[in-house]
Amino acid sequence: MPREQRRLQLLETASAIVRSHGTDALTLAYLAEQAGVTKPITYEHFGTRAGLLIALYRHYDDRQVQAAKLALEVSATTLDGAVAILSAAYVDCVLSAGPEFGAIAAALSATEEMDEFRQTLRDGYVELYRQALSRFVDLSGPEARAVLLGVIGAADALSQAAAAGRLSRAEATEGLSRIMTGALSA
Repeated sequence: MPREQRRLQLLETASAIVRSHGTDALTLAYLAEQAGVTKPITYEHFGTRAGLLIALYRHYDDRQVQAAKLALEVSATTLDGAVAILSAAYVDCVLSAGPEFGAIAAALSATEEMDEFRQTLRDGYVELYRQALSRFVDLSGPEARAVLLGVIGAADALSQAAAAGRLSRAEATEGLSRIMTGALSA
């Protein structure tokens, strides 16, 4: 099996393990057993358990980013339209990932690697949002970065609330859109 195809198979198997048994059950050895491969193959792809968790997190995140970019290319003709696309894409990614996304994030929170990884993700979102929204508003200067980081924090909080059932998808998406619009128009 080609390397990328094997990696995808391992990530899908790891997601199934987390969904069925939680993150505590996810080890490289158990993943190898469930995927029908040898342990060295899982170690070759991920190195450590933290590496596997980060790869899973990135797998979910990459889907969200690609969905947002595609929607922005096709439909973003106004600030409100771009904001609605970004809000829906963020919330939908967390909801589509299911409860295992939160479990993976929680398991990673105890690792040294997660701080650097989260910063890399935030930087990527700041750049994505800057590119998507700078056609409609001025996002130059350091204060723009602070605003975008605040928006991303709100996106995280609202998405997690929707995933936990404390908000509906519509409430989370609308709330995030209102926060983004307000922050960008100030």
